[in-house]
Amino acid sequence: MCQMMSSWVTRRALVLALVLLAAGLAACASSRPEGTAVDAAGDDDAATTDDASTDPDATDPDASSSTPDAAALDAAAIDAAGIDGTTIDAPTDAPTDANTCPTAPCDLYAQCGCTPPLVCDLDFTDLVGNSCRAVNMPGTETSSCYSGSPATAQPSYCAAGYVCLGSGTAAHCEQYCDASSDCGQPRGQCVIQVVNGTTPIPNVQVCSSNCSPTNSAAGPCPPGAGKCAFFTVNNALTGNVDRDIVDCTAPGASPHGSICTSDTTCAANTLCSTYNALTRCRKVCNLTTGGQECATQAGTTCVGFNPALSVGGANYGICAP
Repeated sequence: MCQMMSSWVTRRALVLALVLLAAGLAACASSRPEGTAVDAAGDDDAATTDDASTDPDATDPDASSSTPDAAALDAAAIDAAGIDGTTIDAPTDAPTDANTCPTAPCDLYAQCGCTPPLVCDLDFTDLVGNSCRAVNMPGTETSSCYSGSPATAQPSYCAAGYVCLGSGTAAHCEQYCDASSDCGQPRGQCVIQVVNGTTPIPNVQVCSSNCSPTNSAAGPCPPGAGKCAFFTVNNALTGNVDRDIVDCTAPGASPHGSICTSDTTCAANTLCSTYNALTRCRKVCNLTTGGQECATQAGTTCVGFNPALSVGGANYGICAP
């Protein structure tokens, strides 16, 4: 039987503090931070903390670990308040086929209502409704969308069906979605809500990433966000229950085995986790496929979570002795 124990874990409030343009189109979600002592028998009072003990099927029943900290990522909501329309291409509100679209004047998902080569995006002049814009660069989820010095987000640097999120050199394209089937599979999920301040913008959400937490280099992460990390989202899109996702964030420099207090210091493919009272960056492994990632770390085996950390049909753990 899995032994319950006190562990140092955190749930990085997946605050995708992705700010659109100079103001605030940001995303929020709750991820699993580490660094806070919680009782594995139950959550503490903080909504952003998670208790992790070992998976009953893991080789060592005393293992516990945590999912990462995301200072730069909040998948629960993307704050779109305060955008200055003068900083982007002027919207065009004269589509030719709006009467054939699900929404007027144009539709973010069907991408109709705009005269080609214009595409449909949020109306950033007031964040009320949609409007048509140019595409100067067809960026996707692998692309940055900024220019100039100081760097300024450029919505026209994203392709049809994508929105420029983030500020400065962190600005990158995210994919609009109205169902998880629109997102990269098997890990992408349509659960990141776009909000204006704290108010959700109805029917405006983007995909989480389809990146691999065991092989971040495989993509599709944008420049500067080369770590595929775990987060937990809880919002109306998830039925107001916790759902684990993966998303791209900036990697730390600390390799497997390094002491850590936050996952932000851990390198790609590792997770800041506590095992036998030692908090370290540890390599992420895939229990579903046998945990072979641990073969490169002498003396370790793939240790899972309880409850299981599952994304896209795979259960993940850490390489621990």
